[in-house]
Amino acid sequence: MREVIPLMQGWTFHFGEMPQTEDAAAWESISLPHTWNNLDGQDGGGDYRRGKGFYRRVFTLEKDEQKAYFIEFLGVNSVADVYLNGTHLGQHRGGYTRFCFDLTEFLHTGENTLLVCADNSPFPDVIPLTADFTFFGGIYREVNLIVTEKVHFVLSDFGSDGVRISYPNTPRVRECAELSVAAKICADIPVACTVRVQVFSPAPFTPCKGVEHPDFKPPESAPQIVAEAQIPVHGGNAEGTLSVASPHLWNGRRDPYLYRVVCTLYRGGTAVDEVQKDVGFRYVEIHPRKGFFLNGASYPLRGVNRHQDRENMGWAITENEHDEDFALLYEMGANAVRLAHYPHHPHFYDLCDRYGLLVWAEIPFVEHIGGCGISPLPTDKTLDAAVTARQLENARQQLTELILQQGHRPSIFCWSMANEVLREYKDTAAKMLESLNALAKSLDPTRYTALATNHYVGDKWKSDLKGCNIYPGWYWGSARQFRAQAFAHVRANRFCGVAVSEYGAGSNVAHHTETPQQPKDTVCDFHPEEWANIVHEHALKFFMSTRAKKLWGTFVWNMFDFAIDSRNEGGVPGRNDKGLVTYDRRTKKDAYYLYQAYWRTLPVTYITSRRFAVRKQETICVKVYSNANAVTLSCNGKPIAEQRASQCRQAHVFLFRNVRLQAGDNTVTACGDHGEEDTVIWRLEK
Repeated sequence: MREVIPLMQGWTFHFGEMPQTEDAAAWESISLPHTWNNLDGQDGGGDYRRGKGFYRRVFTLEKDEQKAYFIEFLGVNSVADVYLNGTHLGQHRGGYTRFCFDLTEFLHTGENTLLVCADNSPFPDVIPLTADFTFFGGIYREVNLIVTEKVHFVLSDFGSDGVRISYPNTPRVRECAELSVAAKICADIPVACTVRVQVFSPAPFTPCKGVEHPDFKPPESAPQIVAEAQIPVHGGNAEGTLSVASPHLWNGRRDPYLYRVVCTLYRGGTAVDEVQKDVGFRYVEIHPRKGFFLNGASYPLRGVNRHQDRENMGWAITENEHDEDFALLYEMGANAVRLAHYPHHPHFYDLCDRYGLLVWAEIPFVEHIGGCGISPLPTDKTLDAAVTARQLENARQQLTELILQQGHRPSIFCWSMANEVLREYKDTAAKMLESLNALAKSLDPTRYTALATNHYVGDKWKSDLKGCNIYPGWYWGSARQFRAQAFAHVRANRFCGVAVSEYGAGSNVAHHTETPQQPKDTVCDFHPEEWANIVHEHALKFFMSTRAKKLWGTFVWNMFDFAIDSRNEGGVPGRNDKGLVTYDRRTKKDAYYLYQAYWRTLPVTYITSRRFAVRKQETICVKVYSNANAVTLSCNGKPIAEQRASQCRQAHVFLFRNVRLQAGDNTVTACGDHGEEDTVIWRLEK
């Protein structure tokens, strides 16, 4: 059976051209995950280091000639060249998906040297060419040495584990789930092989640290075999179908029930390899005018976007950081997440499967075609056809990797092919997206294809679903124009379901004002929380109304502040501050609690502008976000007023006007009739 050996410790690193000598001083001792941009990629100026970083790992082993050896990388940005003992094993072009190389021929007993060149330089034919986020360089995900028998599930099929599992996306799954298994086997020994497939119910459940209030009760019963089959191997392939009668459906946050599928490869009568996957049986339908349906029931998606980077860490994060991110968005009440703008770590998909969040999965085809943000802007007439062809081939490669590696997951409902590709590319973009759409359909006919656009030309490009990136109240238009801007895209897509794939506003938790106004230019130093609150209030007032039923989903931009080294706004260089949570994850911004009040049934009562600690005005308006039926406000122990939800102009937004503060400290308390209360202290300085 296969053995997986983590190679996370004992590495050395050098940035720049490969040292020509064995001078130990040229190499820095490091552990994985690692990026060389964790600091310079977030400090502004757009001058973070882009180039080659060399990683070296010396390891010893006793080579078994009856075994096969592989090196597995879960993520290296963005082009990786891998060498063993001086021999070039191969190159991987793309920074977000798993890839694997065979070491067997060049490995020997004793000491072996693994060398990896990770290069985050701009490549004109590797997506993304440009984007509004930092491209952190390095080996930023796990690396494993995998030891298998000579007969094993292949590890070289676009980074997949060699086993594909699928089932039809139809209502018939309620009565019987037809599970299709297609496995590829590497066998250079002419011995009869079979694959035993066992389906266990339920899959073992592992809780996510930080999720304190799941919407479901995790299964407690011991797994039982509910289906089993023996599939013979012919010509290196094993294909078969199993039936699970009357399956327990995977039903989002309410009931994310999973089955464990165990595929065991036998050489003769001996088990030699095994792959396990969790699957969930469900069916999704997205109607152009009626919205999103899960298992036949209306299920509007209320989601967020997520980038994977962290303050002072970049992309070099661990499961602990993934768990914390997931817990924050789950506890807020989101039922969906757009994993922008690239494939994320497999562990995050696992969490979404396990806790019932629907996933918009995406490849990093962003903004530019056939150039690296060069000036003047390339157009259809000026593109280099050869470069464009290579870029399309790279996009097809990365889309294939994403689908083959993550295609078994019940959480993923669409494969997104692009984000904000510029309108200037017109016919070229149309042809590229037509190619990607056809590829996605050939690899996975059970899921939707999607793209996100911030212009109406993109509405004409080929995909099943459209996402519109709109920013009323921020980049263009007033905060009252959510309906107008979203429905302009709905009208442009008569036969295609439309979601709002991005919306939001920047905010710095240190910036506050009594008189919030829309900025004339968002590239400014002052991004008060109070204006972002108003933008999100207008958004939810429309999105949560019956008038928005034609939208199948909405996704806040963004769940967390993130790095874009070229930005300089909001008082923090190198930062996109549209997150509902700060970059360090320590502070939930006011708007976080507005979403929680709308999306969760748990008691929420929260006083906004709590960090506006020093006041200059004696009379203020106090705003409270709550899902209570009534909220009572008091100041310095004296009742001010009670307001009922039925009296509010907007659901969950309680406004207490003309609250008078006294000189010095003031203790303000809001109490919801559901038992939740909140207290802040504001100081009045005249």
